Amino acid sequence: MHGRFLRRLVAEESWHSTPVGRLLLPMLLGFRLVLLAASGTGVYGDEQSEFVCHTQQPGCKAACYDAFHPLSPLRFWAFQVILVAVPSALYMGFTVYHGIWHWEDSGKVKKEEETLTQQGQDSTDASGAERPRLLWAYVAQLGVRLVLEGAALGGQYHLYGFKMPSSFACRREPCLGSITCNLSRPTEKTIFLKTMFGVSGLCLFFTLLELVLLGLGRWCEPLGTFSSS
Repeated sequence: MHGRFLRRLVAEESWHSTPVGRLLLPMLLGFRLVLLAASGTGVYGDEQSEFVCHTQQPGCKAACYDAFHPLSPLRFWAFQVILVAVPSALYMGFTVYHGIWHWEDSGKVKKEEETLTQQGQDSTDASGAERPRLLWAYVAQLGVRLVLEGAALGGQYHLYGFKMPSSFACRREPCLGSITCNLSRPTEKTIFLKTMFGVSGLCLFFTLLELVLLGLGRWCEPLGTFSSS
């Protein structure tokens, strides 16, 4: 029974998605997590300890580092991954709720198994009335994810730009005058910064492509039925 319910859940979850949504987007999200876990700490782990300012005044280094990076890049990217994953998690929760409700409401386990294996007209009639609700939920989570990815890209550019400088001129209290601070391995940090920017850009592009493919698929369905009739 649990196996049948899981098959039902997977079928409902992937009913409206295209190959882009089923394969590329989860792979890019997983790649971003692996990239952060494998290389992020090694590249940006020393960002504050190796931030050297040419002054011995207490509190000046901390103030200059806060002016240079108000938000740590690693924390920003971790928050970005969590934020982008929230719409998908909510959609999965809605799909689980829908699957449990439909499973309990039908009360016909054998008939559900037959419709899942056959994928015929009976399955469409049984849950066809509820599928538009799942479609709009899927489109909504894609739209929210698109907005979040775009906002994250804009935030990353505003905070860090495209290049990590080798030095930073700071004029901030409690520093006396202008203080020059140096960063460690700016080239390595720049490469990783551009890589994360590229991965986020790909996620944004494929999310938009998924929405376009869904729109084309729904637009072509009436044309196909009209031509066949």
